[in-house]
Amino acid sequence: MKDKTNTIDETLIYDFVKLYPSASLQFEVDEKTKIKAAYSKRVERNSTFKMNPFAEREHSETLEQGDKNLRPEFIDLVELGVTKDLKGGNSIFATGYFRHVENVVNRVNTVYNDTILNRIYSNVGNAKAVGLEIGAEIKPTKSWSNFIGANIYNYSIDGSFDNRTIDTDATIYSVNLNSTWRFWDNASLQFTFNYLSDRNTAQGEDSRFYSPNLTLQKSYMNDRLTATLQWQNIDLGLLDTNEQRITTFRQNEFFTTTNYIYEVDMIILNLSYTFKKGSNKSKFIDSEFGKKEF
Repeated sequence: MKDKTNTIDETLIYDFVKLYPSASLQFEVDEKTKIKAAYSKRVERNSTFKMNPFAEREHSETLEQGDKNLRPEFIDLVELGVTKDLKGGNSIFATGYFRHVENVVNRVNTVYNDTILNRIYSNVGNAKAVGLEIGAEIKPTKSWSNFIGANIYNYSIDGSFDNRTIDTDATIYSVNLNSTWRFWDNASLQFTFNYLSDRNTAQGEDSRFYSPNLTLQKSYMNDRLTATLQWQNIDLGLLDTNEQRITTFRQNEFFTTTNYIYEVDMIILNLSYTFKKGSNKSKFIDSEFGKKEF
């Protein structure tokens, strides 16, 4: 780690060896019913943005910086689920799970001066989630298919930051809907809706967030030419689509809340043409600058 003036020249080393086992066991009760149990351990590494210790001005009330000593999140996940196939290509499933996160990373604040907060990304302790995910695939007709899923879980954070204890928990839920209607073999209309409820953080909460979308797609010339018309983040001035309020506070020290409003009612037309059909075997290297930074 260096700065332009060469006043900082430091090499940071974080070395560890861990096993990342995974196991999956499936039992067929009958031809239409299956029970599955699984365990996995994985690591979620931090982006350079969250580890950059040099403060930058986010806006007039906030400085933002990372933590050079930030540790990755280690995640243990245990699942137990059942799937049942029904008539007509329909199916239902339910999965109970427990997730434990070590070194959970959260966005937290400290007071920089009377009017400015210092926003930091830090390891604030451990997090636990115990929940149930249910879903169903419903096909009323051959041309109309639907998927609806719901996830509800209790999420708790137990740890500390800036010599202050963190002990927070909340019940969080999400709903996902996908409905596809096929007019012909080469045309389809798809509606999606995603909803996420309020979520607790180490110093406050992030509000609910939802987004409805509509996509019309039609192909021509033996599927070589494809036209896609998308209506993203449907709002029409009647909803609060693609909008989220983030609130953080510390008793008797600071309170900040910001309502982030992103673009809505975006109409996108895309045309693609395939000159020669075939499998694309190209492989590209993932870059965290494109995948995580933005």
